[in-house]
Amino acid sequence: MANAWIALLLGGLAGACAQNGGGYNVEDPQPGDSALAAVAVTQGLESPLFVTAPTGDSRIFIVERPGRIRIVQDGQLLDTPFLDIVSKVGTGGERGLLGLAFHPDYATNGFFYVNYSDLDGNTRVERYSAAADPDVADPASAKLVITIDQPYANHNGGMIAFGPDRKLYVGMGDGGSANDPHGNGQNPATLLGAMLRLDVDGGDPYAIPPDNPFVGRGDARAEIWAIGLRNPWRFSFDRGAPRLYIADVGQNSWEEIDIVPEAQGGLNFGWNVMEGTHCFRSATCDQSGLTLPEVEYGHDQGCSVIGGYVYRGSALPELAGHYFYADWCRGWLRSFRYVGPGTITDHREWPVGDIGNPLGFGEDAAGELYIASQNGTVYRLERAP
Repeated sequence: MANAWIALLLGGLAGACAQNGGGYNVEDPQPGDSALAAVAVTQGLESPLFVTAPTGDSRIFIVERPGRIRIVQDGQLLDTPFLDIVSKVGTGGERGLLGLAFHPDYATNGFFYVNYSDLDGNTRVERYSAAADPDVADPASAKLVITIDQPYANHNGGMIAFGPDRKLYVGMGDGGSANDPHGNGQNPATLLGAMLRLDVDGGDPYAIPPDNPFVGRGDARAEIWAIGLRNPWRFSFDRGAPRLYIADVGQNSWEEIDIVPEAQGGLNFGWNVMEGTHCFRSATCDQSGLTLPEVEYGHDQGCSVIGGYVYRGSALPELAGHYFYADWCRGWLRSFRYVGPGTITDHREWPVGDIGNPLGFGEDAAGELYIASQNGTVYRLERAP
């Protein structure tokens, strides 16, 4: 696997890791903290980006960038992919099969959704159906939900997830190049640089939720839930608290994690007025109406934030409430607890061994956490022996 697409995928930041740093002080694990290990679950994958599972399912599903979804069942990687759409996925630049979300009623309706780049480089979100064999989906069942033109080959976003409200959220980057040349981050008339919220059960192929914040505005797209994002490569909902965590990849100096109430739409996360908590284009800027990140770090500490999840599993109950995240450039693993606006505690960096360059996280149905790495391995976080 070539490294070039990874640098593009996570912000095109090769050589930018010497910028001034800052953000929060991160401590080593303290006396009494659990010792964690990253235990390999499966290896030999091709660009694994994401791990997930349907509700109540003992399997895990792994997204491979070229266009495959693989299953690990009872500790074994199945030979036949769950879904193989390699022939319709474009992989130049940051493109590829980038996201997967199972419908909340997957056990009864068999629906799941994917986010990928088509052969023209544009974003497509499609719905597929499970086949009679529960380990193999029906590739002919594809139904287009939404397509979004991409002006450049980077900042495609790619994450999709169902929220607790049963709506499908789609993270869209600003369209690419560098510095947001078209101003998409601050333009609610485009679907780029935004978080979208779609009701896939209320219409064909979707309906606009009536409580979306831009409904009824002639100068904005009604699909939008929030604006001001550069490249929200990964976001997640906390199973145990009504919060949405968005890890937005930065430009030249700052990586950020936004934490907001899951039901609060209409927020503006600041790009490209801001990069993290810092004015982007000048020493001063108008920050009124902007929602700034709760956590940021500078490029002396890494280059591309990889958003994860708040731990809500049962194997490590003492870590309940810790949000885990990583950095692709440095390969470290960190966590913190969010107490409330402006209050972060227990910020730790965990020595779990070499996990290569992490590309994404994931949860299984029980809430245990996984890390997908550029080295072709998927790891599970466990208590160290």
